[in-house]
Amino acid sequence: MNFVIPMAGMGSRFRSAGYLQPKWKIETKGKSLLEWSIDSLPLDLCTNLIFIALKEHDENLGVVKFINSKYKHLQFDIQYILLEEVTRGQAETVLKASDFIIKEEELLIFNIDTKFESTSLKNKLLDKGHDGVIGSFFSTEQRFSFAKEIDGFVTETAEKVVISNNALTGLYHFKRPMDFLDAAQYRLDNNITDSNELYIAPMYNDLISRGRKFVLDCVENIDILGTPEELLAFESF
Repeated sequence: MNFVIPMAGMGSRFRSAGYLQPKWKIETKGKSLLEWSIDSLPLDLCTNLIFIALKEHDENLGVVKFINSKYKHLQFDIQYILLEEVTRGQAETVLKASDFIIKEEELLIFNIDTKFESTSLKNKLLDKGHDGVIGSFFSTEQRFSFAKEIDGFVTETAEKVVISNNALTGLYHFKRPMDFLDAAQYRLDNNITDSNELYIAPMYNDLISRGRKFVLDCVENIDILGTPEELLAFESF
């Protein structure tokens, strides 16, 4: 399975709060934020791990060396895509990995600022009765993405619009990588954005309208670590 990790943002909220390290390198409770996120995933299913980072983060901060020091010992390929500039959103960032994704294998996308625990995720990823899995947790805070489901299948997704209490963790899985790549490329080519960003969650609506079926995997525990305030809350427990 292809695991793609987009991490090509500037981390401006942490920089503004006085953090000197880039977000992926910030340590808390003995691990970096990147490790807390990657270690949440069922890495035994991964055969092709792709990180997408900014070129300046490698030249100035050694992101490739840092990741290799943590994960090079694992039994799968690690590939790096280094971008010259920030994209218009996560979907466009992951599109940059198109040539590196093995099209005959499944695709899983995740971020670098979310720690979670799910005992059901691996089995759902392996289940053949759907076209992909979307990670979820219970929340109605408008800052998240959301999914609505009926009879066990997702019927609608939305970005920062509360259509249900199924908030999304940022884990996006596609049985067929071309489902994601085609939907993302269509939105990019036609400038279909949400608040001028190319998010992944709304793309599921395009695929659902074409008959694809997706299921939610509701995590047991989650810690979102994307802002200084969230990090401080995590460290206080």
